[in-house]
Amino acid sequence: MNFDLEKERRGLDRKLEALRKKEFIPAALLDIVARTAQLQLEARAKVQVTLPAGLTAADTHAQGAPLLPREHFPYDKAVTAETFGKLLALMAASGGSMAAGAQALHKALEAREFSLEEACSALLQDDQLFFADWSARMPEAPSFVRFLVQGSMVPSLMAVSDLLAQQRDTASVWAHGHCPHCGSMPLVASLKQKEGFRYLTCSLCRHEYRAKRLQCPFCGEDDHKKLEYFKAEGEPGFEVHVCRSCHCYLKTSDFREMDRQSVPVLDDLESLALDILAREQGFVRPTQSAWGF
Repeated sequence: MNFDLEKERRGLDRKLEALRKKEFIPAALLDIVARTAQLQLEARAKVQVTLPAGLTAADTHAQGAPLLPREHFPYDKAVTAETFGKLLALMAASGGSMAAGAQALHKALEAREFSLEEACSALLQDDQLFFADWSARMPEAPSFVRFLVQGSMVPSLMAVSDLLAQQRDTASVWAHGHCPHCGSMPLVASLKQKEGFRYLTCSLCRHEYRAKRLQCPFCGEDDHKKLEYFKAEGEPGFEVHVCRSCHCYLKTSDFREMDRQSVPVLDDLESLALDILAREQGFVRPTQSAWGF
């Protein structure tokens, strides 16, 4: 499947146009988000990756193992480094905590205290301690390093996921909550087609996979009495699905009867009000947003 840069740009531009009408999203934040997303699309068009040998066997995959565990995902080091440099420059020019974070990271790079390759490896291995250490070093921007590293790697991770999609039946329901490609937890969900099929978007490789309509993707709970949802006034098209067993929540978009563009990582940003409501009721979100919060 070839990557259509112009098609993706049109979809992104349409979504950003709608977000600019949202008064609760600061213009400065939206500018950073827009420029980051645009850089990622440009990088995605340049990425060159191939799948490694030895993907998970079909019978093992059917039992829930990902096709390629995240720690084995290849990535285009040259494009990742180029994107990292551009994002770092963007943050340095943005002012505020982002600029402070960029300045601190520049010093760490000059002192050779920070290695992009090491950071990429930490992300793939889901090394929480690595990023916790950098959060402690940069209290003014605790999520800065993870955001920058993941943002730089996303183009490659998406390219690998597109190749993996050719190795399985993507129309079938994946009965496990985690991503069938890399094994990571979902970021957001969406309802699609007239039947309201449920799709989850992976928090790492961004693959959208069809999942069970009534199941908590985090603990597997499928008792409908323990699965609930609610909406927020003034936020049509969004729901929060919560699990009474593990007390986790997942936001879901449903634009089937609306003329609205869906870009999962931006749908996540658009629905921030639902995060606040869910947390006020004691629910937690297992995955960070694509934007570091």
